Amino acid sequence: MKAIHYILYVIAGIWLSACDSGDIAEKVYSVDEKGYTVKVTAQISGLSEWEGSDYTLAVAGFTADSKYALLQRQFPSSIGGGWEGAIVLSNLSGEVKTVEVSLINSLRKRIITLATIDMADYAENTARDTIRLGLGTVDAGRFGILQTGLFNRACIQCHGASGRSAAGLNLTDGHAQAALVDVPSTRREGFLRVESGNAEGSLLHLILNEGGENLLSHNHTEILSSQFKTNIEEVSALIDDWINHLKP
Repeated sequence: MKAIHYILYVIAGIWLSACDSGDIAEKVYSVDEKGYTVKVTAQISGLSEWEGSDYTLAVAGFTADSKYALLQRQFPSSIGGGWEGAIVLSNLSGEVKTVEVSLINSLRKRIITLATIDMADYAENTARDTIRLGLGTVDAGRFGILQTGLFNRACIQCHGASGRSAAGLNLTDGHAQAALVDVPSTRREGFLRVESGNAEGSLLHLILNEGGENLLSHNHTEILSSQFKTNIEEVSALIDDWINHLKP
């Protein structure tokens, strides 16, 4: 019996000595935590206008310091007519700071954004429930994208309803295209606001590119740069793409 007690005593001593010396590795427990899920529902028209182009409409996740999507799921541009359904992004890590419905190019570069979810608003949601965004009815054609992502966001503060439209230019929904396309400028004689099929000859193009800051009384490039800090060049190129696709 004493021999057994002695053996147990020796074993206990060896175990305690090993713990003191750090020879026993500490166990590390990791939790496989599921990331956020975002579900975007919409009824969308105009997607087929982007088929075969460098652009596509997508639900995309962006980090804080990049204009290139970390991950994305595209809306189907090959479907003619309208599209209705849902796009889901799953297992979004904390690295994703915004989820956006954006027009992006083949390099996943953000061109213009239609809607944004700020993931910081859900940082305390430990349950990680699905975040839902309903867009309703969306015109995602060339002009529809510009209406939602550009005119509604940055222009209608000055070019709103007729009672307060600078230069008599109303860029609100249902009025903008008719007020722009092949309409003579009231501020710059000899120019059309937008000349169908000719972006470089259009006043809209000229005031948003180098040298255009002095064409009108207001510097429109500076105004837009405050809204599009990282993608003003891409927005300008998108405007040109729309104009050049207009039939004279």
